[in-house]
Amino acid sequence: MQYQGLSDTHIVCAPLPLNPRQTETVFRGLNSDIPISWYGTLDILQSISHTDEAVCLEMGLGDIASKHCFRTQLHLARRSFPHLNTIVAPQAGQIHHRELLVQEGISVILTNSYSTTSSPRRPVPMGWPCRNVQWGLWEVLRNTRTQQGQFQTFLSFMTRRQEQKGILKIWDAASKNGNYDHKKFSKITRQVHKLVSKKSATAIRLDQLPDLISRGTSRADPSSILKAA
Repeated sequence: MQYQGLSDTHIVCAPLPLNPRQTETVFRGLNSDIPISWYGTLDILQSISHTDEAVCLEMGLGDIASKHCFRTQLHLARRSFPHLNTIVAPQAGQIHHRELLVQEGISVILTNSYSTTSSPRRPVPMGWPCRNVQWGLWEVLRNTRTQQGQFQTFLSFMTRRQEQKGILKIWDAASKNGNYDHKKFSKITRQVHKLVSKKSATAIRLDQLPDLISRGTSRADPSSILKAA
């Protein structure tokens, strides 16, 4: 894989504040060069006035328990957010209707752990917290430090260092109980803004990740793609 041309990439995710006044304050204070992937349940998403912002639909186990409930939730969300293509699910393994997600235009799942689906379809640089579980659908890990053992972390670091690939870092500004944490959010955005302003990194939205990886794989050796397919 030829990803050497990619710079370090950061994706900042955050749950929408439950307090509408705090939401207004947060949106007014954002740095324009730091795109935020906001997520929340459908009722929370519909309560915000910034419908032009990219949002992600947070879904609980009850929303994905049956195919009918799953489709209903997606249709309701699409009605308010026509360009919605990202969902948040604590455990990707709980989702058993991935073909429905692709049919409904969902391309990214933000999750705490991968599903048990084997053999990722499209290769990514070692250490990147994402994988392509089927054509058109990506799983992306948040809280990546808790998902990797020390050996995996070291191996990923050494591989990136040797091949000089850009890293992919997923930030999540949620508190331990899953709510918006303003102190954590401010710290993350300041840190990412500093890196971006120094031109040592880029920041993208969660929904832009598939395109970013596609640009990298377009420069890859064709035989490596065939082996990974």
